[in-house]
Amino acid sequence: MSKYMKQEQKASIPKHRHCIMCSTPISIEQQFCGLSCEDEFKRAERKRKYTFIVILAMFPILFLILTLLRR
Repeated sequence: MSKYMKQEQKASIPKHRHCIMCSTPISIEQQFCGLSCEDEFKRAERKRKYTFIVILAMFPILFLILTLLRR
């Protein structure tokens, strides 16, 4: 057997993508493998969004506190 025979015998992998949450192979049209992964993704996105808003709001508040304490 030569190296050329091995290349011809390779199985082709059908076009697919992976679930955003659990990396399970799914069809190209889907983003999630099921409702549980979709719900988990939505919860994580909400948490990231609220964390970002809180951190963003802390900077002006901290700045005001520091400028008031400076006087």
